[in-house]
Amino acid sequence: MKSLPITIGNLSGFIASGFNDPLLLVNLENLQQLSNNGEKLSHGGDFVVRSEFSTANGNIPVAIKVFKRQSWWKDLYDKKNKSKAERSYLAAEYLQTHNIGTPPAIAWLERWEKNRLLESYYICRFEPAVSFREVVADILWDKRDSAPMMEILQHLAPVIRAMHDAGFMHGDMGNQNILLPRSDNGEWLPPQLIDLNRSKIFPTAIGNKERAKDLARIALPGAYMKIFKMIYSEHQYPAPELDKLEQTLRDQFWRHRRNSKWRHPIRHWKNSRKAKGRPLYPEPKDVWLWDEKTAQPMITLGRKEKHQYRNRRYVLSMAWQGICALPGIYIRYRKLLAASYTHPVAMTNKIGVALHPHSEYIETELRLLEQLGNPPVLIRFCHHETEADWQRGIELVEHLYRKGIQVMLAILQDRRALLQPESWNTFLSLIVRKLGDKVSDIEITHASNRMKWGVWNSNEYRQLLQPALELKKQFPHIKITGPACIDFEYLPVVAALAALPKGTRLDALSHLLYVDRRGAPENKQGYFSTLEKSALLKALAVWSPHTEEKVIISEVNWPVKHTGIWSPIGCPYETPNWRRDQPGEEDEDYTNYMLRFLAITLCSGHVEQVYWWRLSAHGYGLVDDLDNFKPRPAFKALVFFLELLGKATFERKYHLNEDVYLLEFTKGAQRWLMAWCTSAEQDLPLSVKVEKVWDAYGNLNHTSTINKSPRYFLLAGEYQQP
Repeated sequence: MKSLPITIGNLSGFIASGFNDPLLLVNLENLQQLSNNGEKLSHGGDFVVRSEFSTANGNIPVAIKVFKRQSWWKDLYDKKNKSKAERSYLAAEYLQTHNIGTPPAIAWLERWEKNRLLESYYICRFEPAVSFREVVADILWDKRDSAPMMEILQHLAPVIRAMHDAGFMHGDMGNQNILLPRSDNGEWLPPQLIDLNRSKIFPTAIGNKERAKDLARIALPGAYMKIFKMIYSEHQYPAPELDKLEQTLRDQFWRHRRNSKWRHPIRHWKNSRKAKGRPLYPEPKDVWLWDEKTAQPMITLGRKEKHQYRNRRYVLSMAWQGICALPGIYIRYRKLLAASYTHPVAMTNKIGVALHPHSEYIETELRLLEQLGNPPVLIRFCHHETEADWQRGIELVEHLYRKGIQVMLAILQDRRALLQPESWNTFLSLIVRKLGDKVSDIEITHASNRMKWGVWNSNEYRQLLQPALELKKQFPHIKITGPACIDFEYLPVVAALAALPKGTRLDALSHLLYVDRRGAPENKQGYFSTLEKSALLKALAVWSPHTEEKVIISEVNWPVKHTGIWSPIGCPYETPNWRRDQPGEEDEDYTNYMLRFLAITLCSGHVEQVYWWRLSAHGYGLVDDLDNFKPRPAFKALVFFLELLGKATFERKYHLNEDVYLLEFTKGAQRWLMAWCTSAEQDLPLSVKVEKVWDAYGNLNHTSTINKSPRYFLLAGEYQQP
């Protein structure tokens, strides 16, 4: 961009050659008047106004930055090192030369008298765009969706990296100084960097310290800032030095910003009076973003933010409650564990699947459900969704009810359910009044021991449950379950139950029992495999006066390998480790683990029902919804399992080697054996006559060996204990 010296009245400076237009120069003669009469875009000592300049090619919108008068020593510095206006112009010129977005610079003009800077202006084209600050605020307050956040981070971070690689340090790269223009069809255009007067230009790519200074001023929830830095680092982990410097400088900068009310109390008071409506961003603990790909909210806070808002008193109280409860639970646990697999279990309606009540899923999923034999169904209702979404779910439940299919509801909260309790109450009332007499159970709240789900302690859980308890007084036939905590974390279950009002008794203890994403259900986490976890969960239900002695596992699955950000452990961004290790399970292992989990939890006698989450999902479902709803092998295996044993009765488990599982079922006059082992393939260790053998998918087999994939044996004759 070629520049030409210019003098207009008592102002002098430079103008870009492309704007050296006689009509435009006339506008510059009235710069002070235009600055006073234009639309103010920012306030403060240095401010920006929007105006229009006439040119030979018509009017163009411009932004005029007016710099305030300074102290004499700052003027002395600027006389030697260039003024803010000139630095802004040169910075814009540099960015344009290196194809980094910034509004095209038009001119800089200033007036000096006796080494004092009396007037100073920087003029550029006005770019109609929202700021990054406005975009982030809109996402955090209104959209509350991870997808647009990830879209903008993927769009912006590479530009910031290119800027730094070009040897340019912005110096004041707050969210407000990044503009994000869009095309007429809504696509993001190249970001535009503004407010360049604090920038520095280096002959080569800038160092980690300068990069860290810029990155530290970007305001994002901690987990998303971590993702931003990985995208910035070309989808690798940031260099350790850069990462450490950024975190140190971020702590310093934002601590300095927080303390401004003490350093500038009058300014803070004035700004507080001007502030109207909601704050710029929600409190970090109130940030809640949904991810539709994995049907869960995202982790938004970094570790420091979590610790800042974590209620230590609640943590200590939960630990104390656990210590007090431990003796009573442990006694029951030992008895229940010893009684595992010793009682008959009728398998009818023990296994259910979750459907997705969205219009593009319903018709297909109902056909798939019929192939499964119409087992029980779990339907989610989410507070963050729209009334149209809720109505669609209501219609689906009513349809299933008319077909005689058992339905359980899961009522999911968001953070706004606590911040706006009237909205939550209305939501619960709608669902219970419409569907209370058409469903078997209603699970209230979801994964309340995970802060990402918007609940920070058991008192907040009680607040969410209370309206449901009031509705139960009006509709005593409804069955309420909970507290629906997730994973092998039973202390929060104890705390949640202890927080319930005196006399409250849930109709079942429902729980989301994942196997810690560590592979086979027989694998142990400490001393606890799926069997021990199920027994301990049942012991907790037996021990607590606040729930019936019934356990429902309302959610379980394994993530599918190679599904990227659709995997519940890969969203919303695949880290370098995840891309390298590809966590999750191959289809065959997913199938085997599912069948073995269902058999262990139900046949042990500790769990009343298990609901598979979910029927259709690319990252974890029985059917791949991104591949034209193509059934995975696990779907075929579950169809055969339910056809063969869905209405059978479990009779006993043969206790042979620890790694061998032999479960006997009866159905009418027939006896069946479901068998697998967790070690190498071996012969069936029973002296029985086998009439037929099927593999996990219902294919006839001609071998009596067993391996990690469950097989089914139709038995003939009586078993003789060796």
